[in-house]
Amino acid sequence: MVVRIVEKIEADLEGLILGFMEITRREIKELSIALESGDMTTAARLGHNIKGSALNYGFLQLGGIGRRIESCAAQNDLIQVRAEFNALKDYVERVEVEFV
Repeated sequence: MVVRIVEKIEADLEGLILGFMEITRREIKELSIALESGDMTTAARLGHNIKGSALNYGFLQLGGIGRRIESCAAQNDLIQVRAEFNALKDYVERVEVEFV
């Protein structure tokens, strides 16, 4: 049984969430490429983007993951960035949006 992650998002944003999730999935692919090449500058930028976008839409847990990716990449901590990358992929697979 997969445990879902529920994020409560303002109903006014409902029409934007599908596009936001598509962009997030693209950023995951870009981050994967950056990690394969050890490009911590790109990883930090993507973490920053994920953090900012997620928090603007109300995805608090996703924002925290983005913040940790940005911080760990800035410290050149590839092992921790990879761990957060795995958390990011897991989050996207399990998140459910509840509009309030």
